[in-house]
Amino acid sequence: MKDKNTDSVQNRFTAYLMAAVGNKRISYIERKMRQYEREQVQVDLLEKNHTDFDAQFHAYIMEKTASGNWEILKELRALAESERLIKALGRLKERDRSILFARVFEELTFSELAEKFRMEPKQAEMAYYYILRKLRKELEGKNGF
Repeated sequence: MKDKNTDSVQNRFTAYLMAAVGNKRISYIERKMRQYEREQVQVDLLEKNHTDFDAQFHAYIMEKTASGNWEILKELRALAESERLIKALGRLKERDRSILFARVFEELTFSELAEKFRMEPKQAEMAYYYILRKLRKELEGKNGF
């Protein structure tokens, strides 16, 4: 009788463990699926907003082109190019940006640049033209950074 009773307890305990493991597995899979669905919704929203903006922008351009309003197109193009330039300048290292601004806005010579940034005049010249090449590649879409 004792053996029959222990077998019964053992069977019930095994069934309990199997049910607990099964439930844990199900809740884990459900949690992962909810997480995946949330991530997909966010990705879809990002892609949808981007696609919607592109479609609206192209529709706007076509509308303005059809109406013969070429000045707005020129302004839009200049705005887009200036925005790309600002982003490209933001990706430059702080020192490169300082060299570029000192040369362009302060109109320093290469020898003055060299003195300000503690380098040789030839190094200042090479650094300036290197920065210009990086910007040109970035604006042409070749991602030189």
